[in-house]
Amino acid sequence: MLRNLRPKANVMLCGVLVAALLLLVGTAALAAKDLPPIKIGAAGPYTGDVSKIGLDGLNAIKMAVEEANAAGGIGGRMIEIVEADDAADPSKAIIVAEMLAMDRNVIGVVGPMNSATVQAALPTYQRAGLAIISQSATYPKLTEMGYNIMFRICPRDDAQGPAAARFIVEELKAEKIYIIDDKTTYGQGLADQVEPALKAAGTEVLRGQIDMADRDFSPILTRVKAAEPDLVYLGLANPAQAASLIKQAAGLGLDVTFMGGDGLKEKDQLIDGAGGLAEGMYVTSIGKDIREVPEAQAFIEKFEARYGAMSVFGGQSYEAANILIDAARRAAADPMAINRNNVREAISKTSGYEGILGFPIGFDSKGDVVGASIFVYQVQNGEFVPVAEYSASVSGN
Repeated sequence: MLRNLRPKANVMLCGVLVAALLLLVGTAALAAKDLPPIKIGAAGPYTGDVSKIGLDGLNAIKMAVEEANAAGGIGGRMIEIVEADDAADPSKAIIVAEMLAMDRNVIGVVGPMNSATVQAALPTYQRAGLAIISQSATYPKLTEMGYNIMFRICPRDDAQGPAAARFIVEELKAEKIYIIDDKTTYGQGLADQVEPALKAAGTEVLRGQIDMADRDFSPILTRVKAAEPDLVYLGLANPAQAASLIKQAAGLGLDVTFMGGDGLKEKDQLIDGAGGLAEGMYVTSIGKDIREVPEAQAFIEKFEARYGAMSVFGGQSYEAANILIDAARRAAADPMAINRNNVREAISKTSGYEGILGFPIGFDSKGDVVGASIFVYQVQNGEFVPVAEYSASVSGN
């Protein structure tokens, strides 16, 4: 009798074990579902003159978060985005930083995007111990001010400016340059790097300024025409404004080569906005066009199927968000122990991150990206075509 009962007992025991396992799985799933979300800030210009760039960046961040949540979030905790519009206005950037700092569930920020907004908001982020990863703020001093929460995945102006000057001197053989900047931290800051590099090479440099709000450029363009330069360098933050200036220059009969920085590398606003008159213009870029990077193709197709043509910093925004998410996953074994401090530490230890930008990303002790390059593109047949590449290393870094 006992021998006959053993199989039944084994079956019953197996049933109990299966039930227990199902209960454990269900409990774990319920626990994961009940975990509070983790928040990341997305700070950028979502309204205003450069909102196209900002909104594309925000949409790229959303894609990164959606993909991360589909893969289980961060240790089972879902990620939420706190959208923070600074309209590229430094005073608003401070308010944005204060708002994000007050929400203790925000463990890091992607952005701000503009050098001036980063500079204004840095003290607030530092006081809160809230790390930021800027995808596009290139002003050199941002990582020279002693803040340990500042990171960026873009090269600095003191790499981009000298690279532009080198191209102007060595490749274009230009001898007389007229520089126009817009008085912004980005535009004037970049021009301030181009000018001394040109002068060091023995090039004659003239200079003038406009305001970001200007729409009539005839006063300065009249002076440019009288100077008869070989090239006009535009230290401008707004590609639509650059397109308008180029059109007005043509209207005044000014036949000259134009060049500008990474902020102008926008097909729809610069090339299309200039109505074909930007043909032959050069721009520098703080990284390879991601359309040339095989690893980026799936992202580009997905993004443009959903949002339309992507602007210049969409890929960098996606990359910055993924680096922040990756750092949060490395910050603590227990997802409930993730906090601003260990996320900042994890970001600082990022090294060899392989994403969609075409080079492995890491940060130096100041928070500057390592391993990047500066590229020069020319507008040819309505497209940006790569024509040169320079190292983005900065002396002393």
